[in-house]
Amino acid sequence: MKPETLWLLTGIAGTLGVLVCLWCMMNKKNGLLTRMNGLQQGFAMPDLQFRYRARKLFDMLDAVGDEGKQLMIRFWIVDLPLIASMFAMMAAVANNIATIRWIAVLMMWSNIVRCGADLLEDLLLMAAVAPYPAKKRPLLADAAGVATAIKWVAAVLWVAGMFLNLFLRGWSL
Repeated sequence: MKPETLWLLTGIAGTLGVLVCLWCMMNKKNGLLTRMNGLQQGFAMPDLQFRYRARKLFDMLDAVGDEGKQLMIRFWIVDLPLIASMFAMMAAVANNIATIRWIAVLMMWSNIVRCGADLLEDLLLMAAVAPYPAKKRPLLADAAGVATAIKWVAAVLWVAGMFLNLFLRGWSL
């Protein structure tokens, strides 16, 4: 099989995986975020914010109660295949558009860092949230907040690399 075909299939599989996971998280009828908003109006998952501290996470858990805690853990479980799917999709996009070598390397490494930070973030959040309120784990929650910030910075670098590459390619035309 040609490499182009493998990259195409990787991109398609990644995109389909992203769509399925996002549907589970965000569909209007029974998605995890829809159900969380039913518990607390205007609820925002901590890992969808740029940065947070343990106190904010624990206040959020107090506000949504045990049902909200269980929904958050389910969200992070669904987020695990989303991370892998996004990695595949972003790698395929980078392979297809990044013709400038140093930008391609920047995009691939930022994708790797984003994926690793996102996985670490979910694992730390689940470890910090699961025993709460019986046991507080502020160090894990704070570390998850740092991983969240790293994830978002890496994602922004990837997007910046994509647009820079497209701009430079367009400029050379």
